[in-house]
Amino acid sequence: MRSLVASYNAKDVDGFLGKLTDKVVQEQYGVPREQATASVAKSIGEPSIEIRRLSNTHVSGTTATIDFEHTSGKVVVVEQVSMAKEGDQWKIDGFKNQPVEIPGGTTTIGVEATEFAFKLDGDVKDGDIALAVHNVGQQEHELVLARIADGVPLENLVMAIAQAGNQAANAPEAVQEIVAFGGYKPGESGNIVFAKPLDPGRYGLFCFFPDVNDPEQTPHALKGMYAEFSVSG
Repeated sequence: MRSLVASYNAKDVDGFLGKLTDKVVQEQYGVPREQATASVAKSIGEPSIEIRRLSNTHVSGTTATIDFEHTSGKVVVVEQVSMAKEGDQWKIDGFKNQPVEIPGGTTTIGVEATEFAFKLDGDVKDGDIALAVHNVGQQEHELVLARIADGVPLENLVMAIAQAGNQAANAPEAVQEIVAFGGYKPGESGNIVFAKPLDPGRYGLFCFFPDVNDPEQTPHALKGMYAEFSVSG
């Protein structure tokens, strides 16, 4: 795992691909190994990964699993990594996301997602928070967190962030950074644990998934699915 992470952070495409089985290359990038170089080159190294803990290693013949806790950009991620031995080399053969526990002492903010709103439960006193997300709606929802400037109405930024493709570099000046967190199917829950406390400032939550019942496939945020909170300095 350490050599895989080193190759990833160094943007060493060949070294990174050389540590993956053909199966996981196909699963992760949707193309065979010989066609994957361009796709890997676009995404490798961003955001950087920092190993926090490797644990629960289990080896059975030519297969193994290991729990891989790491930071990916601003958040903590836990995955169970499957490995397969090819010749004398162990290669990564699969990734399975695992629940992330909220550390003791961290303030938990509940985020209830439905059509078409976020409901926040909890008091944000400082940046040492985690988000406990629960989708109580009938459609799949995502959570996009954006740090935004003071004094700008949140609704004025919804279209601009959508047009930026969730990329802060393409967003208006009032949007300082954007982090998107995967999809939550109806009834699903998950914790978002940050690698370090959030900086003081104003934050917006958005869902840009399309309304599947709308012929225009209008993003949920344009139907009012956004909320905000502030972290005091």
